[in-house]
Amino acid sequence: MNIKQTLLSSIGQKLLLATSGLVMFLLFLIPHMGGNILFLFGPDLFNSYAAHLHQLVPIVIGIEVLMLISITVHMIMAFRVVFANWKAHDKRFSQKSTVERSLAAKLMPVSGGMIFIFIVKHLLDFTLGAAKGQVDLHGHMVNDVYGMVFERFQDPVHVVFYVLFMVAVGMHLSHALQSSLQTYGLHVPREGSKLKLVSTLLAIGMAGTFAIIPVVAFIR
Repeated sequence: MNIKQTLLSSIGQKLLLATSGLVMFLLFLIPHMGGNILFLFGPDLFNSYAAHLHQLVPIVIGIEVLMLISITVHMIMAFRVVFANWKAHDKRFSQKSTVERSLAAKLMPVSGGMIFIFIVKHLLDFTLGAAKGQVDLHGHMVNDVYGMVFERFQDPVHVVFYVLFMVAVGMHLSHALQSSLQTYGLHVPREGSKLKLVSTLLAIGMAGTFAIIPVVAFIR
């Protein structure tokens, strides 16, 4: 079996799905959360972070290209895996499953689709269509990214939209982390699993951290 056949096999597709998801989780989601949480500490710190990030443009572009590749691979593999599962539905239906699927597992295609819509909306709001004024920061003029985020979240519809979609992110992550570990052979699904508990708490914590930012911006 050559590399192409291996990657397009059932196991290969799940490995690509898991790996592309972990790349996005480690190189984008975690750093993005770490940067965004600085919004809670006021404009100077958040604008300083944004200004320093702007100075790393080559690295940022490299990461963005890697994210684009990862998202593309992840979506293609997700479609293939969902379609394969759908075709095998009748066979699975006739066999008694020993593991009850969670709600997050059942809704993975839905939450995944919602996350894609959120990414497009997020880019339109804060990257492609973002008009940033400038403010003085310790004697240097920098983009007022804090003011831009604050202004966007004065609209309650925006706030509700982001919070609801963070629920989708949390649900997707809670199962995706467990599924990835299972794909790599590091996790066996069972009741009372500590890894399952940790991944669920991690997903809730990350989604909650992202969700609190629009809420804080709205009530300030």
